[in-house]
Amino acid sequence: MATAETKKLYLRQAELEKEEQFYNKERNRKAKNRSLVFVVLVLLLISSLNMFSASFYGIYSADSKKFLYHIAYIVIGLIFGIIVSRINYKIYNRNKFSGWLFLISIGVFISTIIGSKIPSLSGIIPRVNGAIGWIRIWKISIQPAEFFKIFFVIIMAHFLEKCEKENYNTKDILLNTLPIFGIYSFFILLQNDLGTAIHYFLIFIFMLFMSKISFKLIISLFSASLVSVLGIFYYIFTLPNLAEKNYKIKRIASFLNGIIYNKFDNSIGYQVGQSLAAFGSGGVVGKGYANGVQKYSYLPEIRTDFILASFGEEFGFMGMFVLLVFFLLLFNISRRIAMDTKDYFGKYLAIGLGGYVITQVLINICVVLGLIPVFGIPMPLFSHGGTSIVAIIVAFGILLNINNNEN
Repeated sequence: MATAETKKLYLRQAELEKEEQFYNKERNRKAKNRSLVFVVLVLLLISSLNMFSASFYGIYSADSKKFLYHIAYIVIGLIFGIIVSRINYKIYNRNKFSGWLFLISIGVFISTIIGSKIPSLSGIIPRVNGAIGWIRIWKISIQPAEFFKIFFVIIMAHFLEKCEKENYNTKDILLNTLPIFGIYSFFILLQNDLGTAIHYFLIFIFMLFMSKISFKLIISLFSASLVSVLGIFYYIFTLPNLAEKNYKIKRIASFLNGIIYNKFDNSIGYQVGQSLAAFGSGGVVGKGYANGVQKYSYLPEIRTDFILASFGEEFGFMGMFVLLVFFLLLFNISRRIAMDTKDYFGKYLAIGLGGYVITQVLINICVVLGLIPVFGIPMPLFSHGGTSIVAIIVAFGILLNINNNEN
């Protein structure tokens, strides 16, 4: 009798432990959802206020519409983000789905490149600062390469899961993933968009780092890349007759002059010089909201890649610190979602999407502070650019779905 009662007690205790585990797991899942939504909404609010301030000087001109476009892109992004948050992310792991994403990407890249050669399509496929990665429909410009970053992360996660399940070694992992990156970067470079290609490379390296690839190989690749970059910088810095060189070489030379001699010319280096002046004048606490002066045409196109100069001028070091903390919180949430997800595809997808956003943040911050050459990488959720804003909000929507289907 005692034995039967004891068994009942053990069974009841086991049931209670399972219920407690389920409760804790559900509470943890909801906490991650709330944290992700809260941080994203706070960043969107800050970005909207910042864009309004940066656009305020043009309130009586067509520039005032830039703020309205920014809000419209956020609304569109939230709509698509909500939609994808309700689509089970495991659908993306199907072979046919990944294959279609890849074919759509390549098809659009080829169409854009060929279309740019046709004079009658110059209004639809314009050149922007020498690059051809945009498609203009009416007054809306779409940059497919920005949205294809999500496609790239999904495809990479699909192949890395395969490598994980079949226990591939370092060589096999590279053979399965390197061609994907090579094809994407090839077409992006054909569009003369070096900055976006560099971002794809960082996403690629970031996801490889999270796989079972040899850590020694990662260190070797990083060291070789660093030595190569330093060698190129040294070569460019010692080149004579820089005025006769192409724009990219002059841009790197301008960066080197700035970082070494603190000299910024009035052409290529002007934006970085004015950006640093904005951060310097902002000091620790900033000039106060809407009190910045760089937006009054001192810093050209301040609403795009250099939008943080306006933010830093008005909110200072403390504002920049808080902003970086919020983005690091987003990355930490994506990391936690990846750790709690049971299947490998979800893990790689979550950490890849987190890496996609945080690497873009760090690149943009380094650019506006003059720590690396200007690459034309927008600040996530802040820079004026509809495709980037929508793509990043969609990425967060996918993260929400991964969190809700982590079993």
